[in-house]
Amino acid sequence: MVKESSVLNEISNFIAGMNPEKVINFKASDSSQDRLEFLLSKQKKESLLEEEKTELEHYLIINRIVGLAKARALKML
Repeated sequence: MVKESSVLNEISNFIAGMNPEKVINFKASDSSQDRLEFLLSKQKKESLLEEEKTELEHYLIINRIVGLAKARALKML
C-alpha cells in the first residue's frame, strides 16, 4: 500500500473538518462529471492535447482529495 502524501492528508483533513455532512454530500456538477468522462474516454481512444492532459490531471487530483476528505468526514460523524 502506498503511503498518502502529507499534503493530501492535510488538505483532506482540513476540508473534512469544515462541515463533515456537507463534505460527504458533495457531488461535482453534471457538466464537470461529463467533462471528466469525455477526457477519460478520449484518452483511451487517442492522445489528449497538452491542456487536456493538464485538465485531466487536475480532475484526478481533486477527486483524490475529495475522496480522502469524505472518508475522514465519515469518521468524524
